[in-house]
Amino acid sequence: MFMKELFNLGDHTKMITLIFGIIILLISFYLIKNFKTIDIQLKFLLSIIILGLIASILSKKEQDEQVTVLKNNFSLTTGNIETYNITNLKGKGDIGNSIKYIYSVDEQYFVNSYGENYYVKIPQDKPDLSILYLVIYEKTNPKNSFILLNYPITSTEDFERYKEMFKDKIPANAIKQD
Repeated sequence: MFMKELFNLGDHTKMITLIFGIIILLISFYLIKNFKTIDIQLKFLLSIIILGLIASILSKKEQDEQVTVLKNNFSLTTGNIETYNITNLKGKGDIGNSIKYIYSVDEQYFVNSYGENYYVKIPQDKPDLSILYLVIYEKTNPKNSFILLNYPITSTEDFERYKEMFKDKIPANAIKQD
């Protein structure tokens, strides 16, 4: 059962799981081998690291599952950006960028936000906050969504053209495909 779930994950999630799994094994081996000789603070610290790595693996797995469900059962709407945050940390690149946006589905409004992730990039250049953008969301769970900044909507023709583009499948430049 576990192996089947592992093979259904995206490539990025598999790689993170493998790397973190190896680190967990190494730390566990060190803890078991040196349990009597290391002090309590180091035991506690290593245990916290192991728990943190396990939580990271589970978080990546959940994100991967949400994106898979969204890709298999999606619909489109428009949304506008409420906040756009870019962190310019030296040596960190795009890590830490985030976006918050508002969109409506069936006359119900949703507010969603997410940070830079493997599936959807948040560009360093600030987009035009006065226009609408395409939002892809899961039909059965509209809160599961992404705003697609590379699909600006400046006219009703844009939205209709995008709906036609997404009719058969999600384009590769919308959400990263594994």
